Amino acid sequence: MKIALLGSTGFLGKVLLEQALKRGFRIKTLVRMPDKLGEFKDRIECIQGSLNDTEKLDQTVNGTDAVVSVVGPPQRNPGPPEFYAKIMQELVTILEKNKIKRFIHTGGAAHLGGKYEKWTIGRRILRAFLIVFGKPILIAKEREWMVLKQSNLDWTLVRPPHIVTGEPAGHVSANEKKLFKTNVNVEDLANFILDQIASREWIKRAPLVSSGNSNGQINTHNCS
Repeated sequence: MKIALLGSTGFLGKVLLEQALKRGFRIKTLVRMPDKLGEFKDRIECIQGSLNDTEKLDQTVNGTDAVVSVVGPPQRNPGPPEFYAKIMQELVTILEKNKIKRFIHTGGAAHLGGKYEKWTIGRRILRAFLIVFGKPILIAKEREWMVLKQSNLDWTLVRPPHIVTGEPAGHVSANEKKLFKTNVNVEDLANFILDQIASREWIKRAPLVSSGNSNGQINTHNCS
């Protein structure tokens, strides 16, 4: 299977790229500076450009079976939320034009958008922190979700809390209404995201994905 990966040089994106190659996916990616791909540069198809270049976006997704995106506003100088909503709308249009249905994107556990969600103390703290230090990021992610909800894509919005390094557990907790923990291992998260390419479980849904708890664990290494 051939996938397009957007955000492959970021913290999560690098791990996603490595895990996707281990699973045997063929990969196209859009990057501004290909040298940032390091050892992976010669193992994937790389398109040089930026997200706001619709021609490059089209070239990147063309001929792929699914698109995985882990791009989002940077913590420093994130820019106006409207910019990211516009990029998402352009991406949706490009995917529909290329007849690509499966799209997986990352949001965050702290932003609004779901119905009847349970706001645990830990999740409230996460949101309060971002309201103070990254409010444009919250708003941008909420607006991206609004665009997805209005699309005809088979989308999944994965909403992690704080992403950490360390020894992976091999499982996560995924729940549409409740966040069980305030962190998730980056490798476990990457594998959960890749699992969704072939899964129908979270189509047009936005799971809160965190480190596993005793009652909600999902193995992250069975699907490929």
